[in-house]
Amino acid sequence: MNRFTRRAARHRRPDEHPALRRSLRQGRSSDRHVGLRDPLSEENGKGMKHPYRSAASLATAALLLPLAQAPATGVSAEPDTPASDFEARMHELYDEIEAEYRPDVRWWLAEGLNTDETLRKNVQEIADSGFGAAEILAMPDEGADSSIYGWGSDEWNSDQRLVVEETTKHGLGFSLTSGTHWATANLPDTYTWDGATFDLDNKAASQELDYGTILLDPGETFDGTLPKPPLTEDAADAHTFTLEAVVAARLTEARPESGQDYDFDEGTEPGTLAFESLTDITDEVADGEPASITWTAPDDGQYALFAYWMHGSGQTAEPSVATNYTINYIDRYGVDAMKDYWEEYLFTPDLLEQIQQNDRGEIYMDSLETESFATAGLLWGYHFREEFQQRRGYDVTPYLPVVTWDRGRHNSDVPVMYDYNPATTEYSDTVQKIRNDLNQTFSELYEENVLKPLQSWLHEKGMTLRAEPSYGMQFEISTPAKYLDGVETETFAQNGDLDVYRGMLGSANMYGLPFSSETGAVGGHNYYYNMDHWTQISYLQFAGGVNRTVFHGYSGIEGSESATQWPGHEGMYSIFSDRFNSRQPAAQFYPEWTEMLGRNQKVLRQGQPQRDIAILRTDNRFISYGQPRDYTPPENSYFMNDKPYFWKDLSLQHEGYTYDYFSPQLLEDVENVSWSSTELQPDGPGYQAVILYQDSLELSSAERLLEIAEDGLPILFVNNTSEIRTHQGPEISYDEAASTTRFLNDDFSELTNIVKQIKALPNVRVVDNQSATMAALSDLGIEPRVEYGAPTDKLMTISRFDPDENVLYTFAYSFKFKKDAGDPATAFDLSMDGLGKPYTIDDWTGDISAMPTFEHSAGRTEVEITLKPGEAELIAVDLDNPDATATVRSSDASRVQELDGSPYVLAEESGTYTTVLGDGSVVETPVSVPDTISLDKWDISIEDWNEGEQVINTEEKFGHTTREAYFTTKKTVLEFPDSDLKPWLELPASEEQLSTLSGEDPAMSDVSGVGTYQTSFELPENWSEENGATLQLSSTSGGSAEVVVNGTRVEGLDLRTLRVDISDAAVPGTNDVEITVASTLTNRLLTRGYRTAGPAQAYGLVGDVDVIPYTLVRLESDEPGGESNSDADTDSETGGSSDTGTDSASDSDSTGGSESGATDGSGGAAGQGSGSGSPDLGGALPDTGIQDGMPLVVTAMMALILGAAVVISRSRRSRSLLDAED
Repeated sequence: MNRFTRRAARHRRPDEHPALRRSLRQGRSSDRHVGLRDPLSEENGKGMKHPYRSAASLATAALLLPLAQAPATGVSAEPDTPASDFEARMHELYDEIEAEYRPDVRWWLAEGLNTDETLRKNVQEIADSGFGAAEILAMPDEGADSSIYGWGSDEWNSDQRLVVEETTKHGLGFSLTSGTHWATANLPDTYTWDGATFDLDNKAASQELDYGTILLDPGETFDGTLPKPPLTEDAADAHTFTLEAVVAARLTEARPESGQDYDFDEGTEPGTLAFESLTDITDEVADGEPASITWTAPDDGQYALFAYWMHGSGQTAEPSVATNYTINYIDRYGVDAMKDYWEEYLFTPDLLEQIQQNDRGEIYMDSLETESFATAGLLWGYHFREEFQQRRGYDVTPYLPVVTWDRGRHNSDVPVMYDYNPATTEYSDTVQKIRNDLNQTFSELYEENVLKPLQSWLHEKGMTLRAEPSYGMQFEISTPAKYLDGVETETFAQNGDLDVYRGMLGSANMYGLPFSSETGAVGGHNYYYNMDHWTQISYLQFAGGVNRTVFHGYSGIEGSESATQWPGHEGMYSIFSDRFNSRQPAAQFYPEWTEMLGRNQKVLRQGQPQRDIAILRTDNRFISYGQPRDYTPPENSYFMNDKPYFWKDLSLQHEGYTYDYFSPQLLEDVENVSWSSTELQPDGPGYQAVILYQDSLELSSAERLLEIAEDGLPILFVNNTSEIRTHQGPEISYDEAASTTRFLNDDFSELTNIVKQIKALPNVRVVDNQSATMAALSDLGIEPRVEYGAPTDKLMTISRFDPDENVLYTFAYSFKFKKDAGDPATAFDLSMDGLGKPYTIDDWTGDISAMPTFEHSAGRTEVEITLKPGEAELIAVDLDNPDATATVRSSDASRVQELDGSPYVLAEESGTYTTVLGDGSVVETPVSVPDTISLDKWDISIEDWNEGEQVINTEEKFGHTTREAYFTTKKTVLEFPDSDLKPWLELPASEEQLSTLSGEDPAMSDVSGVGTYQTSFELPENWSEENGATLQLSSTSGGSAEVVVNGTRVEGLDLRTLRVDISDAAVPGTNDVEITVASTLTNRLLTRGYRTAGPAQAYGLVGDVDVIPYTLVRLESDEPGGESNSDADTDSETGGSSDTGTDSASDSDSTGGSESGATDGSGGAAGQGSGSGSPDLGGALPDTGIQDGMPLVVTAMMALILGAAVVISRSRRSRSLLDAED
């Protein structure tokens, strides 16, 4: 008995028989219509079939589909009774999904080489596929002449303007990609800025700190020109060198291979020095050129002179019309030059007009792949030392030897090695604070000199700024959000790890920003993953707070003639996945899939996030790149293996607490941060408590934290913690939270006093280990906003509160889709903060279904959902209905459905079912259901995709002829009549059939493409409109699929449950079924030597396929507490009843066989949820079933019920299904 059951038991009605109480599970529907039109707008009153549901099918009832809900059946005295106000509002929101909520694609152009006709076709394809925006950029195309087609060319500028025009025409958003690694972020050396050529010597180009080393024995004198370090190839063309400083230090261990014997090089391994000996001797440099110095080393040991120089880094990006240099990210000059260039060459009046019309244009800044190639490993700026002095209160110059490091760009593989460390631990704390000061100054300059002016400029143009901020450099990860309009993470650099995502989600939530993800870049796996995988990655990220998906990526099939091969232009080489376009066999299914994802994203952008705890942590070297060995890709991340990076104790997560990470510096933003005694950011995430666990704390942040704590917000100090900062380095341990200052000039005693004051407050707790945190939170009265009935390591939830609609949304996901694959469904009890009536939203169709069973207790709404690994549920609680009561308490039927507040039993097997209604009455329901029909033999047609003919397009523009090429796809059909279901590679192809395939030794394991499966089944001639049926597949091997019955496409086949209602299309007698399944291109590309992962994949429809009839019967009682029959018995002779629904006694996922019993239907059921289209019920009332010999009271009751002439009407209204456990 879980905590919710115990709570409910105290309020159980005396007449509720304990033996009848069973766990009820939420149902799922399979009817989906991809937003083509609104069923509510169709006329049904003239004997016409509805385009999605025939009057013959009450049989659309409820399937248990992941994020797929019950069919929309309604009960009313009048056929056209409207849905409830809540359902009507939800339908208005979610029936049609606007482009702004749909997933985006990163579009790799073939530089500027594509013809205008091709670009228009590509934009059309992106729109037709259901994507919402295109983020455009270019990788070098080896067959394109970049001097003609690269960044800065007329061709590129023209193509960029055309893409903006076409996306605007099609209602799509667009992103113009920036970021240091892309040519579009930087400037060609054909450009002149501030009177100088934009080369690496230009002050607006990226600058780096470099140094030369002179080693001196005791008493030795150096008298001569200060050496410049050996230049790297990147900086070889540097001509401008600015002497920044000369520093002397006594070495206790010199770096190997350093000094004048090695051309004044820095050396190899780290060295040590006497910290107290560090001395700035820049003033001793003689006037004139070249710079020289005379200096004698003291007699107390070996000394070094370090001569520090600033020069251009020489970092470049391609493709470009000329050498394209990275801009300066430290000084303001870089962004100023970038703005000037765009104003002059790109932002023409016509383009600006298009941008205004589009209203969803943005610049997207990719991760900070800036790099220093110099000995110091640091980017630098013309005013950096002055800025440091002003901001930190001291001169950084003497300490340069202990802040330079071994790399030019940060990654999380191994710990940083600094060039020199103090010889004794006495100064370790001081040096760490100096390094913190350096990183803090870099962060502030990045924010103030790059992001802030860029955002302001874009807003003037009607555009916004989205970025993957900071990571790649030593900049703080959360503070840049203040100057962004969207925060982005990625599945590659962050490995899809949700604990890492929390480190960026916190700032997005604090500033109310969308949280997007560059999704799908996986090395060496292009064309490898099926659509179920991409669905799971998307769901995983939704659970981690992502509400905007940018797929990586899209490219048209057309590219340069010499470099383009089948299946098409690569864009990001052949290394990184994936290509979401028409070359993929699954592309025909994209529109429905992208709408489903868009529906989730729209829900997850409503109102404001609801989070529980803010965990404060400053991070200047955020987890990025250098991925963990043995823990990739995302389905095998640390997070999937219960190994968090930062907050190590998972008991909070397992109880349902949600938490984010961000720097305490965000608290100092007085313009954007507010609090009350119970919440931080009450109009945003509403964090209920703040936790500190790192040992250092910024003094200014501590002062703000004291204000917050004095106003009553709960604060916890958690001691004896650790966190992972690199994958191959040791964990970083912290003995006492907030026990030391972070910055050198912060006053330690002042910090200690402030922390002491905070700890003395009654709303503050101090615990000595993380495992005591939950008890401390409970002591403070803090419960999860979505609390789990029992601890679980399988579930993640994320919630939003929409104050305008007064709705609480919760997305619940059984996230270990790969590690727990094949496990049975798990029932999860959820207690959501707030009283209301709960509904589910079908993410495939937008249908809204009332949950028939729930409880209210202590101001919370409690429900049970059941999910298999990889399934999810969208729940919406109508907070305008706090007095709602459940229509059903328990049932031993496989499903129970609520329609307009009335309960119905849905049965897939004949029998008598006992149900306890919401008023406590007990109803016995005899139901007769036809037998399940197994579909064993199929006519199988496999369409193999391979290279076809090359096609050349040409275009005359700007005085030259452009040639682009693509290959058609040759499709070879192989027939396998009257076959069992097997993976394609096991189908018995004859030698004659194999000879039609390409290759030296063709085999079925080479085949990729589309499979079509045809068969037929018989329904009895007395099958009536009261009967319904679902089609249950076992597995499509992860591929997308569609079902056609009697020539009618049945909408909404879910990728996980693979169950769909076919009632509208089914007829008495013979029924023809056609199922189409798409594969990846892996097998065919492996035979062509393409760089993707093997071995050959198993494709196609496999396992059992069953047609499962069902019957739906309305439940009524005479009086509370009494026993009653349902309003109609079913007639086993006619094979149906007047009230019918849908579902099957078995459920499956896309990768394995079906399961039967309680975990079966519930697995898809409560799992991923969304509703479906509504069926009509027309025709005569059902057979009464009244028989001679019945007790008079029973006969009278049934006559009374039937006399009410209940009509089940065709309308979209409350409905939901419940599963009972066996």
